[in-house]
Amino acid sequence: MKKLLLMLILVVLASTTTKAMEIDTIWYRDMIAEAQEVDFTPDDRYVIAWTNGIEFWEVQQGVKEFFIPSETVGDYNYNEEFLVFAQDSTPKLLNWQTREVIEGFGKMESKIEKIKTAKSKNEFMAKIAQESNIIYFWDINSKQIIDNFHFVYSFEKNNFKWKKTVHEYGYVGNNDELIYVIIDDANDVLENINPKYREKHYYVNFYNRETKMLVDSVYSFTNTNEQFGGFNYLQVMKDRTKIAWNHKGGEINFYDILNKRFYDKIVFDNEDYVPANDVTQNNSSTAICVVNNISSFLRIFDQTSKTLLHSYEKASFQNASFSNNDKFIVTNIRNWLILFPSHITTTNINSNESNFGLKITPNPAINSINIEFQSNQGTIFRLSLIDLIGNEIDNIDDGYTNSQNYSTNYNIANIPSSTYFIRLEVGNEIITKQFIKE
Repeated sequence: MKKLLLMLILVVLASTTTKAMEIDTIWYRDMIAEAQEVDFTPDDRYVIAWTNGIEFWEVQQGVKEFFIPSETVGDYNYNEEFLVFAQDSTPKLLNWQTREVIEGFGKMESKIEKIKTAKSKNEFMAKIAQESNIIYFWDINSKQIIDNFHFVYSFEKNNFKWKKTVHEYGYVGNNDELIYVIIDDANDVLENINPKYREKHYYVNFYNRETKMLVDSVYSFTNTNEQFGGFNYLQVMKDRTKIAWNHKGGEINFYDILNKRFYDKIVFDNEDYVPANDVTQNNSSTAICVVNNISSFLRIFDQTSKTLLHSYEKASFQNASFSNNDKFIVTNIRNWLILFPSHITTTNINSNESNFGLKITPNPAINSINIEFQSNQGTIFRLSLIDLIGNEIDNIDDGYTNSQNYSTNYNIANIPSSTYFIRLEVGNEIITKQFIKE
């Protein structure tokens, strides 16, 4: 009976996952392991998936071109020349363009945990597994440890012995003058106490990077036997004096570090204790993406109006990241890597309507496509073929329209199978529509 139930659950999961990946998907691929985090290279040519290594997936056709083992999720250094990662308890640098690995760091005593880099200087921070409450700081130029921050492991309070655990950490402030540390204080770990007395308190603490002095502390929530919440991810905004995180179930709260105040929120679910698994901001600071694998959705909100721009439903999405040009969003469902259109670009990607009624038929296509749009007779226009990373492949046509209804047949037989865009430029307006070459 148990085996039958398990098989039914797996069938349902496979069905909902497949449906979610088929809707509006540019491509989806099977990775070698479940992704812990996903991202793009700075030039948007590759999707980066941190599995049990770093997987490079070419954006244009979804082909995995490179893999290198890594024991932790890493980060780009301040000028995005290198990816900082770790192998065999040793930090290393990967030139993501040449695929060259730069050695020179010393080996640590145990596995290195998540690496976070500063954005104004060549420095990074990380814990090691053996000393779970010590954060180390490395200088990338000298490849030396230059500092560390030791947090107390246990303390006495209310007649119980409490354990302090450091979860998430990173740099904040425009000049990386502060660090944030997500901490929970729990009394149910070191002693076997009655469940009705168990408590777990979550905080976001802010410390001066140089002096290690506490400058602010924001309470998030308390877990008890009667109430449960989640604290899964914190996003440092493009304005690095602001952050966003799942302050309580069902909503994302925005906090101003300089002014020490909450200044906004987005409600993504009506449940009180549904935590966001990931929250990320697009690169033009106009949209917020929220991922939840309990209610099974990925939702994109306009950051100013709080309106829902687009939603992908019925799949257990885990991570998300916008491309640098904001055209795409990459996510994963366990070991499936998925590339979607973001639905936030000003060029109306995948829209059925535009100011000029741009149409592409058939779509998908094999040998040729018919391109149509409407405009005033004598209007100056330009049509071009664009690949997934924004490169212009061909100037299809330009000049003046001879009638209000423009139409042309374009040969695509000789271009590789992939996803492309037709870009129409009329005056100061640009309309882009996606099509697939089979």
